[in-house]
Amino acid sequence: MGLDVVPPLLRGMAMATAVAFAVAGIARLAKWDRLATAAAGLGLMAGFVSVLGVVNATPRQLAERLPLLAAIGLVAGGLASLRHRAFGIVGVALGLMGGAWWMAGAPLHPATALRAAPVALALLAAMGFVWWRGVGMPSMGMAWAALAAGLFAAAARGPQVAFALAGVGAVLGAAVVRSGFGPASRLPLAVCLAGVAAVPVIARAAHADIAAATAPALALLAGPVLGGRMPRRIAWLGAALAALPAIGLAWLLR
Repeated sequence: MGLDVVPPLLRGMAMATAVAFAVAGIARLAKWDRLATAAAGLGLMAGFVSVLGVVNATPRQLAERLPLLAAIGLVAGGLASLRHRAFGIVGVALGLMGGAWWMAGAPLHPATALRAAPVALALLAAMGFVWWRGVGMPSMGMAWAALAAGLFAAAARGPQVAFALAGVGAVLGAAVVRSGFGPASRLPLAVCLAGVAAVPVIARAAHADIAAATAPALALLAGPVLGGRMPRRIAWLGAALAALPAIGLAWLLR
């Protein structure tokens, strides 16, 4: 039985939620605060692996790079979680640059790196933006939900919606236990949000894909502004309202 009873689209979300919830719960009971703040990151990696399985060979498609992208973010976030300030700076820099390099094709030769530079720089900017704006678990969760809705509206090809739902699940599982939101969760969620959003744009660059990728950016950028004008109990709706135009446009352009 296990995850076989869960529809494939929701399998990554179910795994991410379960792992994040279990890790956060055990860590809180054992008073392992650093592990608790990494619960969402661990859940995200488990969810991503559940979507595609373990990719042992060299990835042939962009989506196959996403599970290892989560691992890069998690390891770099773990480094950034160490107490010395220098580790924090180095960990975040390695996570953002390593994630952008990996999703741009992991070029090793100067000529290949030069050709991949525009994509790598765009990915680096997107990942840095999500890291900058996704400072709390609620804002990061709403950004992942906006991405999932945008990708569904755009009828994105491949497992992109399943990956986005896994991100939602990772945040939900950790948030239920109030585990905290350390760099080992925030960094993998940031680089993977940008990575999942970028895959359809890099692959086919359809107008609907671009609109879908804009949805989480609007949620992170304008969501707090709109939410700040609402009663506190429904302030989370600000991100949803901010992302709605991009989601609607993705639906119209699909």
